[in-house]
Amino acid sequence: MKRTLIFLLLFSAAVGYGQVSSINLEMCYRLARENYPRLSDTLRQQQISDLRLKNFGTVWNPQLNLNGQATYQSEVTKVSVPIPGVNIPSPSKDQYKVYLDLKQAIYDGGATNANSLAEKSGLAADRQNLEVELYALNEKVNQLYFAVLLMTENESVMKLKQSVLDERIKVLESGYKNGIVTSRDLELLKAERLLTDQQIGEIQSERLSGLGVLGIITNQVLNENTTLAEPVVNKKSDLITRPELKYFDLLGNKIDQNSQLLQKTRNPKIFGFGQAGYGRPGLNMLKNTFDPYYLVGLGVSWNILDWKQTGRSREILEVQKQMIGSQRAVFDQNLSIALFRANEAIKKAEQLLKVDEELVLLRENIAKHSASQLENGTITSADYIVDLNAVTQANINKKSHKVQLYQAVANYNTLAGKP
Repeated sequence: MKRTLIFLLLFSAAVGYGQVSSINLEMCYRLARENYPRLSDTLRQQQISDLRLKNFGTVWNPQLNLNGQATYQSEVTKVSVPIPGVNIPSPSKDQYKVYLDLKQAIYDGGATNANSLAEKSGLAADRQNLEVELYALNEKVNQLYFAVLLMTENESVMKLKQSVLDERIKVLESGYKNGIVTSRDLELLKAERLLTDQQIGEIQSERLSGLGVLGIITNQVLNENTTLAEPVVNKKSDLITRPELKYFDLLGNKIDQNSQLLQKTRNPKIFGFGQAGYGRPGLNMLKNTFDPYYLVGLGVSWNILDWKQTGRSREILEVQKQMIGSQRAVFDQNLSIALFRANEAIKKAEQLLKVDEELVLLRENIAKHSASQLENGTITSADYIVDLNAVTQANINKKSHKVQLYQAVANYNTLAGKP
């Protein structure tokens, strides 16, 4: 018996493990972000950027190239003028050499630093673009959270109607036994009770569906026992801090850095070079033997004329920057429209709630009067059900408008950049 009890306790604990009993809107925002598959791309973006920066830094390391060649030529240099007492040998037509080339950058015109700045600005833009993508999750969370919250509120109203019907059925059953009410009146209430059960089942199904999707986004186990905390209605934020605005700024900075890079690549470059090798002939072309050799020097490279390629490339970047400005203007316009609509939704929900308070009180008074008349047999169950449904609908409207107000404020703040 003890073993069975222990097994049941362990099984219950295992089933309940990982289930979330309560969750709020702020937690959903955070968990949805943490569970987003692309969140780890921020580390990968940093890793790629670090590798590129290391590659840029290798410009200042010596460049070594090992080369070798063997050739046969049809003619070689000869001294055909005879000089008495002097024998000038001719080099062989087959020649060989192995040599090591060395090149050391001394001044690159600022290209390496410009490359690094361009890479960093590109990384900042890419990471901010991911932030834009992550922020879009907040809108999905709002839709799901408030949809589930609305279903929860509707379920509570319908269960209240359910309990009222149970009370009326008990009263009518007693009245039926005493011959005060007819069987038809009693059966109408029982039918309405079954219909209410069916409606509650539909609401619960929709609620579970919403919780399931919200659970996938947040990576939490949400079920019928999970309660969603009623959000605090904060004042709507008037400060616009959308991540898209920073992204547009970073894109413009990225274009500026690439424009600077184009200019730096045209600057003169100074480098040292050297060569050490072994071959036949060496540097002395008149010595037809295998000899070692070396040479060192200083070089300058400067692309004086590029046929305005750099200028045209910078013009392209400037046009792209103007296009970013156009995209930002469109975003600002659409955001202003969305904020205006969200603000109007807040006003509408507030006005509706004021009327709902009065409507619920009136409908409840009417329903109480109808209940008394039903018990006395002066009205039918059908008449009472009409008044009861009116109360139910008034309560549903009140709950719906309350949730709509919460959602309207949350949507406004999400649009503004501060969920």
